[in-house]
Amino acid sequence: MMNFKKGLAALAGIVAVGALASPSYAQGSGVRISAQRAQALHECSVRAARYPQYLWGNQEIYTYRACMAEHGQPE
Repeated sequence: MMNFKKGLAALAGIVAVGALASPSYAQGSGVRISAQRAQALHECSVRAARYPQYLWGNQEIYTYRACMAEHGQPE
């Protein structure tokens, strides 16, 4: 019975560490982006939204990538 408790405690510890490393935990990191990048992200997302993947296949991502390149921004 003692081994079961140790295993259960180890599993609980692993789950706790995994929860702290989840993407939702990193959202509050306070990363700042420039106004130019924010504008490019918005404009390119709107432009790419005209081509949903379920209708147009890869056209959505190609449009987004081309738009970001026009603005001189990385994807």
